[in-house]
This record gives sequence, structure tokens and C-alpha cells, in this order.
Amino acid sequence: MSERPVTRVAFVQAALSIGGAERLVQALAEKMSRDRVEPSIVNLYAAGAIGEQMQAAGWPMTNHLARSRFDPFVGPRLARALAHATVAYVIDSPLPMFWMGGQRRRHTRPRLVLGFHSTGRLGDPLQHLLARRSAVPVADQLVALTDSHRRSLSAELRVPEARFRVVGSGVDLSRFDAAMPRAAARRAAGLPEAGTLVGIVAALRPEKNHALFLEAAARVAASVPGARFVIAGDGPARDEVARLAQASGLGERLLVLGARQDVPMLYRALDVAVLSSRPVVETLPVTLLEAAACGTPAVATAVGSVTDVVVDGETGYVVAPGDAAALAGRIEQLLNDTAARERMGVAARRRAVERFDERDMIRRYEDLFVDTARAERAPLIAIDRT
Repeated sequence: MSERPVTRVAFVQAALSIGGAERLVQALAEKMSRDRVEPSIVNLYAAGAIGEQMQAAGWPMTNHLARSRFDPFVGPRLARALAHATVAYVIDSPLPMFWMGGQRRRHTRPRLVLGFHSTGRLGDPLQHLLARRSAVPVADQLVALTDSHRRSLSAELRVPEARFRVVGSGVDLSRFDAAMPRAAARRAAGLPEAGTLVGIVAALRPEKNHALFLEAAARVAASVPGARFVIAGDGPARDEVARLAQASGLGERLLVLGARQDVPMLYRALDVAVLSSRPVVETLPVTLLEAAACGTPAVATAVGSVTDVVVDGETGYVVAPGDAAALAGRIEQLLNDTAARERMGVAARRRAVERFDERDMIRRYEDLFVDTARAERAPLIAIDRT
């Protein structure tokens, strides 16, 4: 009996910029078993920061298929780039979804898998509408991150829950040392060893709501004299975050670090990790998974599927979005209770090991791609004529 062929998976996106979904693509491409899956990378525009890292490591990559958002020749270029793929995986970004929907309507291969990594939408509503109308009806498989995310997407997209497969995110637990003394982690990260340290490690984007973090930090600073605060990350809102930081009144008690490569060390250096996101887009934030893997308790806003990661009162606390007083109150509570911090940190690490191991995630994605490639399904060209 002959062996089944390797499934050739093309990851198609606008660019591999810094972000949780893009890190997922990188992890899958680098770590999936080559006995089962052969990955390739296709970017409509430039490679992006993560893409450049992968190219520097020798990854073959196709870039610049689109000259603009309205380039009419994207379709033919994309078809050529996907000539040998059996499955295409697309994160829910409008332009890749739109063009891949057109590809799937014209061709039975590659099969189309749409991965949804957001709850709600930012940007041009018309663009999102056209993209989803193009791709969702003809997708061979839809992917949600949690059961609650699947229910939300099913209602929003008006498609049966059975069309989704749930594949939760995971992190490489071996990168995160939950046993390292926090003082040693601070020395390694170049951070102050004295006092307590509260931080947000996230892309500088509007939905992360750094303004709320800074408002809560100012409240905490007034009641916890030894507390210091950290903002780590980069992104399109860097100028606005810098302005807010300058106006916060925190002075030397606030460290704005920019992009860092030593993220595992940063999480371990923190006494409390914070996520202050608005209730748009955020679903299963990788930053909270990484904090948990480091044994660091978190205080986060109740957005998306955050409660699947942060169990209120067990691995940290969850507060209402936009409530600076509640966010500050829970941070203060943890800073003033060393035993609770340690207990919640241990519980957070245990939950990460049990539920968010990257190895399990990668195996599930391998199964997904192989199953999708092998599934017998008629061409979907005639679907959704509305």
C-alpha cells in the first residue's frame, strides 16, 4: 500500500507583520511535521517583520503579488503562486479572504481553510463584508479558537456551528521558565529589581487600549509606592502611546521598552501582567498565554475569549472593559498579596501546560490540513449567488 502524499499548505496573508496570528503562521510553518505537511508562504504585499525573519533564515517566500488594493492582476498572480498547493490557509484579513474566495470559486484546488482570530472587526465595514461574502460560502473549513468563539462566529456569519473546527492557540512552553527567580529575570531583562513590576506586553494598536492601562497605572502608583510599570511592544500607535505615557505623570516609574526579543524574560520579570483591550477584535490573546506559561498572574478585560485563559480568582482577575478603577483595584490587590500572586502564578502555569501547549496545537492543525486535503467535496462555484 502506497504512502499518502504530503499535504502542501500555502499560508496566504497580506504580510507577516508582528501579531499573534502571524506568529501562529510562523510556528506552524517551522514546526509542522514534514512527513505530513509541506508549507509555503505567500504574501500579497511585503514580507513584514516576521516574514523578513523567516526569509533571513532561508525560507522561500512569494511577496508583492498586489501592487495596490485595487490591482486587477492579483488573481492571476495568486493562481500561479498556488499552482502546487493542495490547501490554502487564510487568516481573516479582508484582502486575502477576498482574493482567495475568488480562487476557490474558480478552482477545486487548493482547498480553502479560513482561520478566524478576531471577535468583531476593525477597519472598513464594506471591505470586510465583501471579503466574507467572497470567501466564507466557498471555504472548505472554518476555524475558531474556542467554543465560545465558534458560537459567536456562527451567529455573526449566519453559518452552522458544524462548519467550524475549534483549534485553540498554544505556546512553546519550553521557552518560558516559570521557576526562574523574578529578580534574576529582571537582571537579565535590564529591569529594576526593587519593588513590584506591572506590565503590558502587546502590539501598540488602538484595540489594545494602552490609555486604559496608563490610567489604571496612575491609580495604582498613588497607593502602591514601590510599584513600577512597563509597556513593551511596537506598532502603528507608537506615537500615541508615547504621548499618553508622557502625559501619565508616572515619570521614571514607567518604562516604555519598545519591541523586545526577550519576551519570555519580560513576562517572568513581571509580578502582574495586564491586558487592557477594548471589546473588539481580541479573541484568545497570545500575550496572556505567554504570561501564564511564565507563571505570571494576569489582570485582563473581559473581551473575546479571555476568560478561557484567565480564570477569575484562580489564575488572575477579569474586569469589565474600560473600567480603569476595577483594573487598578485588581492590580493593587495582587501587588499587596504576595501569597495570592504566587498561588495564581502556579495555577496559571498549570493551566497553560494542560490547555495551551503548542505541540498539541500544531498536531491539530496538521490533522486539519490533511483532513481538508483528503475530503471529497464537489466544486463550490455555484454557492452563494445572493
